[in-house]
Amino acid sequence: MERNLTKFILLCAGLLAGCQQSYEIQDIEGLWQLETYEQDALAKSFSPVFLEINDNRSFAVSRVKGDLTGVYKLQSDKLEMYSTDVEWFNSTWSVFRYQDLLKLKGKDDRDRNVTLSFTRISEVPGFEEFEHTIVGEWELYKIRNHNKVERLKNTLFSIDNQGNYTILAAGDVQESGLAVINTRHRKIIFEHDKTEWKAWLYGSELRLTNEKTGVEYSLKRRELSLN
Repeated sequence: MERNLTKFILLCAGLLAGCQQSYEIQDIEGLWQLETYEQDALAKSFSPVFLEINDNRSFAVSRVKGDLTGVYKLQSDKLEMYSTDVEWFNSTWSVFRYQDLLKLKGKDDRDRNVTLSFTRISEVPGFEEFEHTIVGEWELYKIRNHNKVERLKNTLFSIDNQGNYTILAAGDVQESGLAVINTRHRKIIFEHDKTEWKAWLYGSELRLTNEKTGVEYSLKRRELSLN
């Protein structure tokens, strides 16, 4: 339910973002968690990112590949960030805030259009919360291999908190075994072939991306039948 609400807020924000707003520091200060990352309008995977914006015009970023600090300047709806970062946090962004959503639009270091959508949080969640989100039953409905898309029916993926997983297609077991959920780096490592898949959430859905092959699985929570 909470993920669906976040997705709805993101949709509303997209409809309203065309109207230019003027913001003060108190509008954007606080602790924010990255919810979605889009590059040239395509959803991309990402590791956990937490952004703390302070009222003294400083900011701090906590992420897997290394924390950083910097300073910023806010003018109307433009946020200028200055730090040693070479990817996102040393750039100028267009700002949009709606309730507990903060959206930043700008360019990355390769001049690609980037949209970062954050939601306000009160504290950085523990790594175990991500594992709790992953565990359960999912419907595998789409496989993307670069530009080729295959849509699936009646294909289920389940994983428990001991790492036991099963893939079912039309009720038949296609694969089963053990997997390790690496909560800090948000990866699932399947022991049978030692492959690593980046696990990330897009709204209420789960994405598994093999960064070596370019294959991406799209999954959504299995809907339980009332019959």
